[in-house]
Amino acid sequence: MMPMKRPLSLLVILSVSLLLAACASKTVISAAPPGGTWSGDYGPDAERREPITVDLRWEDSNLRGVVHAGPRSIDLTKVSFTADTGAIAMEFDTQGNYGQKVHYVIDGKVQGDSMSGTWSHDNQQGDFRLRRK
Repeated sequence: MMPMKRPLSLLVILSVSLLLAACASKTVISAAPPGGTWSGDYGPDAERREPITVDLRWEDSNLRGVVHAGPRSIDLTKVSFTADTGAIAMEFDTQGNYGQKVHYVIDGKVQGDSMSGTWSHDNQQGDFRLRRK
């Protein structure tokens, strides 16, 4: 009769597989909460980009911020951050060319010192890319 090697071999292979899966490189979602100054650009496409800076700060457990676009500084009206996924959502209102209110909605992801995502208002949309200073 042969000794039982198959269950032991299977157990070793399964253990090694689980160990390798646990050690596999994973994308860093966010090493730290997204406080600080972020700078980069935004626009409707790759050719039309504008510089932008976003200052984010924690007040107790609430995230607050200001968007600096050109000469304007606009307070964020809503900001949320989910540390588990790195998801960040922001909203603000600004004045359009003819005095009308323009409501921006921004959805992005924080990955280490990078933040990127999409923005929209009315029938316009685009993307943004920021780096923490």
